[in-house]
Amino acid sequence: MKTVTKTFKDGELIYSRGEESRWAFELLDGSVEIIGTGENGPSVMARLKPGELFGEMGVLDASPRTNTARARGAVTVKAIGKDDFLKRVESDPDTALKVMTKLAKKMKSTEGSLIPAEVWREVTTNLPVPLDTGVNVTATPRLGRPLPANLIGERKSNFFERFLDSMVKDTPRPIGKKAKSPTPADIQIIVALVKDDYENMQRKLLLEALDGIPGVRAVGVERDFTRFVPGVAEPNALANEDTAKRANREGRTWLAERNADLLIWGMIEPTGRNVELHFVTVTSSPGERAGRFTPINTLFLPIDFYNDWVPLIRACVLAAIDPRSFSQGRIMRSALPALGSAARAMGADPSAAMEPHERAAIMFCYGNTAAMCAQLEGDRSWYQTAVEAWRGAVALYGNDNSAVLGQLYQQLGLALQIIAERTNDIERLEEAADAYRRALVHISRRKQPADWGLMKYRLGCVLYKVDMAVGDDNALREAIHACQSARQVFNRYTHPIRWSEISNTLAQILQVYGDNARSVPVLEYAVKCCAAALQVRTPDTSPLQWATIQNTLGSAFFLLAKHTGEWEYMRQSSEAFRYALAVYKDQSAGKMAIVTERNLQRAEKQVQSMAERQVVEPVWAQSFNVGQTEDDAIISPFLAESEDDDGIFRVA
Repeated sequence: MKTVTKTFKDGELIYSRGEESRWAFELLDGSVEIIGTGENGPSVMARLKPGELFGEMGVLDASPRTNTARARGAVTVKAIGKDDFLKRVESDPDTALKVMTKLAKKMKSTEGSLIPAEVWREVTTNLPVPLDTGVNVTATPRLGRPLPANLIGERKSNFFERFLDSMVKDTPRPIGKKAKSPTPADIQIIVALVKDDYENMQRKLLLEALDGIPGVRAVGVERDFTRFVPGVAEPNALANEDTAKRANREGRTWLAERNADLLIWGMIEPTGRNVELHFVTVTSSPGERAGRFTPINTLFLPIDFYNDWVPLIRACVLAAIDPRSFSQGRIMRSALPALGSAARAMGADPSAAMEPHERAAIMFCYGNTAAMCAQLEGDRSWYQTAVEAWRGAVALYGNDNSAVLGQLYQQLGLALQIIAERTNDIERLEEAADAYRRALVHISRRKQPADWGLMKYRLGCVLYKVDMAVGDDNALREAIHACQSARQVFNRYTHPIRWSEISNTLAQILQVYGDNARSVPVLEYAVKCCAAALQVRTPDTSPLQWATIQNTLGSAFFLLAKHTGEWEYMRQSSEAFRYALAVYKDQSAGKMAIVTERNLQRAEKQVQSMAERQVVEPVWAQSFNVGQTEDDAIISPFLAESEDDDGIFRVA
C-alpha cells in the first residue's frame, strides 16, 4: 500500500462502521464528522479539523471500524496504508505523539463518570429554572472549535499556545538521562510563478532572498497560481470571503501534494512598479491569535528589490508559517526574532516612494511578524512594536478598505488586550475595547459571522474587566449586550461548546450588574444562563468546564439569597459549590479547589445560621447578613483577589 490524497464531497462517507480497517487518514482540509451509535441512535461524537488523524485505531489493532466518518463540506484527506502507517508511528515522533494522546483520551473517557448520573439529576431538579429532563447526562456533546481566551477566568490553553510555550521554555532533562540527538525537520516553502513576470526575474530574486535561512528550504513551482483560482488576480479580490476561501483551498491542495508548509504566490501590480505577494499555509492557526496572517495580507516589494528588503521578506515569510512540529517551531524561534529586529526599519517605516496603501500593507505584515516574535520569545515589547505598526497602517488606509481595516482593528485589539492584562493597564484595556468596537464597524455579521461574534464576545469580556477596575455600570450594560449578541451567532445547536462558555461569562457579568442594581430578575437571568450552559457541559465529558459553571451558579444563588432572604437559594448555592469542589479535587485543580472550598464553607455557614434562627425567629423576620465581613465573602476562583464594598471578590 502507499500514501494517497483523496477528496470527498459534502455528506460523502469516508468509511462506515463494520468495514475492514485498511487505511488511516490525516485530515488536510475541511471538516470530518465521526458518527457513533448510542442509546438514542446515531450521533456526532466529534468534529475533526485539519491536521488531525482518524481511523488509525482500527489499523493499530486490526479491528473493524467502530464508527462512521462523514465529510462535512469539501474535504481533502491523506490516506495512509496500514504498513506505511505503522512504519510512520515507529519513525515519526509527531505521529506517535498524536496516536498516544488519542489513546490516552479514549482510556480516560471509558473510566466512568466523575459524578454519578443520579446525583446529577438530583442537583438539576432542585434548580429554580429546571434543566431539560431529556438531556442525556452520559452522552458526548457535539464538539465545536476551541474557545477564545476568557478574560474573566483561567482556562485551559489551546494547542497553539502550549506549542509555543514549549518552544519558549525548554523542558529540563531528567537526571541521568542522555539528551537525544537533534533531528530537525526542515520548513518547506514553495514559490509559484509570479503573474506577468515574463522573464521570471522577480521569483528568482525572491528565491535568492529566502536562500540561506537555517532549516528552511524554498523551491519554485512551475505553475501560475492565479490561473487556478478564477478572479483572484483582480484588484481587492481577496477581500471577498468566497474568493479567499477558494484561494486557500487551492493553495492547500498544492501544499499537500508536496508536503510543504507555505505557498507564496503573487503578481506584478498594474503599474508595473511593485510585486505583490500572498501566502497560503497548510493549516489555519487559531482565529484569535494576534499576528495571524490571512489571505487578505499582502506584502509589496519594489521591482528588482535590493538587499535592504531581504530581512523583511525573510521575517514576514517565516511569521506567516504555522509550525507543524516542535522542530519547525524551534527553527522559527531561533531565526525569526533576529530577522524581525533587522527588518524593523523597513517594516515599521516603509519607503515614502511607495503609495499609502502599499506602505500600510507592509506595516500590517510587519505588525503580524512582531506579534509572532512576542509569542516565540515571550517578550512583551514585541507586542508594543506590533501595536505601533498596526496603528501606522490604520492611519494610511482609506475608509474604502473596510475588509482590511476590520482585520487591522481586530489584531490591534488583541495585542492591546494582552498588554493590558500583563501590566494591569486599564487605559490600554479601554483602548482594546475601542479597537474591538471599530472592528465591528467593518466586520459584517452576515458575511463574517464568526469574526463578528468573536469580537462581540471579546468586547464583552474587556468591558467587564473595565467595570471591575473603575466601577462603570455603563460598561457592564454594554458588556451584557455584547455577550447576548455573541450568543445569537454561536447558538446552542451550531456551536454548543462556545455557546456554553459565552453563557457562563454572561452569567458572571449579570451577577455583578444584578448585585449592583439590587435586581432579583437580573440575578435570576444569571441562574438561567448557567442552567442553559449545563445542558451542554457534563461532568464526564468536560469536567473542569462543568465545575466552572457550577461555581458561577453557586455565586448566583448566593447573591439571590442575599437580596431575597430565601433559605432555599442559599442551600442550592451550597450544593453547586459542593459539586464544583468535588470535580476540582478529582482533576487536581488545586487553586480553584481551595477558593471553591472557602466559598462552600461560607455558604454552609449561612445555611447553618439560618437553620438555627428558624427555631427562635418567625419566617417573616429572617434575613441573611451576607457580604458584611470578609468571612462571608464569596470568591470566584477565576477572578483576581480585589474586594468591593459588599465583600464579594471581583476581577482586578
